[in-house]
Amino acid sequence: MTVETRQDTYNRGLLDGQVSARLDHHDEQIEASNTAQAQMVGIAATLTSTVQTLTEARVTDAATRIALAAAVKESKDQAEAQSQKGWSPITKFSVVIGAVAVIWAILQALPFAL
Repeated sequence: MTVETRQDTYNRGLLDGQVSARLDHHDEQIEASNTAQAQMVGIAATLTSTVQTLTEARVTDAATRIALAAAVKESKDQAEAQSQKGWSPITKFSVVIGAVAVIWAILQALPFAL
C-alpha cells in the first residue's frame, strides 16, 4: 500500500471535481437532446396527421368532382332531350283554341259591339 501525500490528495480532489463538473454538463446535454427528440416526435406526429387529412380531403374532393360531373352530364342530357322534343299536333291545336278563346273573351268585354 502506498502512502498518499498531500499533493496526491490535492490532485485526486482536483480530478474528482473536474470529473463531476464534466458529468454535470453531460446530464444537461442529454436532457437537451431528449427534449429536442420529444419535440421532433411531436412535430412528426403533427405532420403525419396533416398528410392524412390532406389525403382524405383529396379523395373526398375527387369523389365530389366525379359526382358533380355525372349530375351535370345528366342535366345536360335532359335539357337536350327536352329541347329536341317538339310540340305534338294536339298541343298546337289546344294552344290555338285557347288563344282564340282569350281574344274572343277580351273582345266581348269591350264596351262596343261587333
